[in-house]
Amino acid sequence: MNVFADAPAPALPAALDYWERVTGAQRAEPTGSRQEFIPLMPPGGDPYLWVQQVQSGSGGWHLDLYVPSAAAAAAAAVEAGARVVGEQPWFVAFASPGGQPFCLVDEHRPGRSRPMPSTWPDGRRSLVDQLCMDIPADRFEAECGFWAELTGWPRVRSSERSEFDRLTVPTRLPLRILLQRLGAEDTDGIRVHVDMSSDDRDAEAARHQQFGGKVQLRAEHWTTLRDPAGLTYCITDRPVS
Repeated sequence: MNVFADAPAPALPAALDYWERVTGAQRAEPTGSRQEFIPLMPPGGDPYLWVQQVQSGSGGWHLDLYVPSAAAAAAAAVEAGARVVGEQPWFVAFASPGGQPFCLVDEHRPGRSRPMPSTWPDGRRSLVDQLCMDIPADRFEAECGFWAELTGWPRVRSSERSEFDRLTVPTRLPLRILLQRLGAEDTDGIRVHVDMSSDDRDAEAARHQQFGGKVQLRAEHWTTLRDPAGLTYCITDRPVS
């Protein structure tokens, strides 16, 4: 799997610079017909965080799932409830039943390696290691069921917080998937963001602020920030591994 930060064209340079700095990764050669897909190469392992230039809208985050054949897997995705929104020879773009964009992509490199955390000069570490789907309460059950059926990864209910479920993603993959039930008052629709684990959440958030990150919320176990392209993400107290 890969996760994409979808940045509007005017904000692309700032987004690339920011995510290079906060992750320790370096941009590699772009791909795509418009050179719109830019991988960020981590210090070790294979790239799984990409920045994508989008021509319209305010941007966001989306997930790519790699399969032996995107065309063959598309039928199963549609049967599970997805809607096709675009096709290329090597990938198919969808919207989930709740409207979240994602892609199925032909996999030509099955032997990938999971990157290690980045270590900073003071010895602290951090890592983009989770994708969180924020799902409206009235769509939560259907959306969680869709992602479990699509991936084949069992859904597990949180024993600590009632609003969280997760998918049991194989540990060889770079991202965990958290499913969060939004409150009844949240009517903004489904959305996705990445989470970073860190050894020291406050120090990590301060480091991000030096590069232009803006703190939006400080909660008990996470801090929500916004990057220079306007994309929301969180730094958490989850142990770095």
